[in-house]
Amino acid sequence: MAVHIEIGSEFWDVPVTDKTDAAFFPQSTQWFISGRSALQAIIKELNGCHTVAMPSWCCDSMIKPFVDAGLDVHFYPVYWKNGLVQEIRLDCDALFIMDYFGYSGSLPDLKGFKGITVRDVTHSIFSDTYTDADYYFGSLRKWCGVWTGGYAWTEDGHKLQQENTDDGGYAALREKAMQLKNRYIRGCGVTDKGYLKLYGAAEECLENVGVAPAAERDIRIAERLDVETIKAKRRENAEVLRSSFPNWLVFKEMNEDDCPMFVPVLVPDGKRDPLRRYLINNGIYCPIHWPVSEYHRLDEQEQFLYDNELSLVCDQRYTKEDMNRMAEAIKTFMEE
Repeated sequence: MAVHIEIGSEFWDVPVTDKTDAAFFPQSTQWFISGRSALQAIIKELNGCHTVAMPSWCCDSMIKPFVDAGLDVHFYPVYWKNGLVQEIRLDCDALFIMDYFGYSGSLPDLKGFKGITVRDVTHSIFSDTYTDADYYFGSLRKWCGVWTGGYAWTEDGHKLQQENTDDGGYAALREKAMQLKNRYIRGCGVTDKGYLKLYGAAEECLENVGVAPAAERDIRIAERLDVETIKAKRRENAEVLRSSFPNWLVFKEMNEDDCPMFVPVLVPDGKRDPLRRYLINNGIYCPIHWPVSEYHRLDEQEQFLYDNELSLVCDQRYTKEDMNRMAEAIKTFMEE
């Protein structure tokens, strides 16, 4: 049976190494069912905090846990002006900060902030080591095919409270979905994309799980994660895309330590959405970051990122030839 050639969408495997010293995450890392679950565990410790400052460019899954906990969310502007700009505000009880897509950021000095700082390191986990926050958290699911993979650690090393919560069948659904997708990609008896319904059902489970631990299998995998391969392949693939669309890049430079999650571009002439549909029709699945949530109140400058950004896939599953195929598809669409 023919192999299915597609780029993007859900992961189905994890690159691991046999090295005995492969452990990448800090020893004090705690593992959760998801990044959202890890954030919920942190928020439970924000006693006395009534307001939180968050970037205007972020996913609603990061905003909702604060809202659900009763905190008043104040957004600070994130926009593109010859580079990505973050105008962080320090007039809240808690501050939520992040860098984007694995590219080196340049946040302003936070030393004057007297409140609690929470850093989302989902995008930057393989690019940099930070010491500027009280809490750190993220999701390994955004990088490879773990079933669960949320993680967190605290600046002083103390442990967060984990609830002994049933995962509602979440890990089992993810496992089954990945097995089916693997067989689909390899052309081994699966001819349709029924696995997408399983991935969707798994995401619905997260809505009610709360603070739950990660699957033991994923914790063991994290200890053997082949970070060197992940980083090398992503940088190699990103270079192909970056050289193909130098005028579209959100980040003009990729520093030597950067490990790109995607290659984010700003598609010109209002063509982002039709280009994305064209790529999907050609088996290329590039996400956008992010849909505007009910919580956002954006000005025109902030809205520009949401309306024009497209995240070009560059992960370790693919080769430079795959990247060239994607680049050619994009150029063909733009020339039509």
